[in-house]
Amino acid sequence: MSHLAKWILRAKILLAQHLLFRPRSTATKTEPRNLAFMVTPMQPVILMSLNPPEKDYLYLSMISFFFFILLAIPALLFSIKTREANFHGDQRTAQINSRLALGFSISSILVGSIMIISSIIVGVLKHEV
Repeated sequence: MSHLAKWILRAKILLAQHLLFRPRSTATKTEPRNLAFMVTPMQPVILMSLNPPEKDYLYLSMISFFFFILLAIPALLFSIKTREANFHGDQRTAQINSRLALGFSISSILVGSIMIISSIIVGVLKHEV
């Protein structure tokens, strides 16, 4: 036998002994071989609670179109801006735009209702005279 053949035979025997006599673990088959390289230091973790998105009052601003359109247009624009700010995570801008959308929507409904009621009253009074 040549020197290379003896060396290959010895390597096969050592490999077989290693596979037969190694301690069996109850862990899964993917156990770490070299733990010195796999240990990572603990990193600090900061948990921040996310605030819920601001209300955009989109449906209210669409309903306000039936009452007074001149105040309903800014209400719709501010409600769309609120949605964009919520999407980008800009909480402060979303808060401001949400309040403006609500204010314009309510004022549109109030002004429109006052105009409708006053026109009905004027129409009834004209008809009676």
